[in-house]
Amino acid sequence: MDNNIMNRILSEPPTFRMPTSQVNPAQWTYERLVNYINDFEEKLDDEYEIGARLVSFGSEVTFHIQDIGYHGPDIISFTGIDDKSQTVQLIQNISQLSVLLIAVIKTEEEARRIGFALKEKMKN
Repeated sequence: MDNNIMNRILSEPPTFRMPTSQVNPAQWTYERLVNYINDFEEKLDDEYEIGARLVSFGSEVTFHIQDIGYHGPDIISFTGIDDKSQTVQLIQNISQLSVLLIAVIKTEEEARRIGFALKEKMKN
């Protein structure tokens, strides 16, 4: 990855609003993840899109994030495509959440940007 991209990603941490009312923990975690993803994507150039690397399964799993979601008070899910073009979904309790966001080479002609779509989904 280009050092300029890395410098942009690390230079400005995202800012988050605190909830004004009581929300369930999974929803609040989801909203923060959406903000992290949106901030991360704003710093990527056109050759990269957002991915995730998971290291808690005894081996390393990297995939292109296509969507995230939440359920109830404690579940977050990530859906995407791995390096073998297989659909993957991670379902995780928010107390165990540990996802490394990474810049991955785009898989199609245009880099996928999910941050805006996720922000729109949050409004509904």
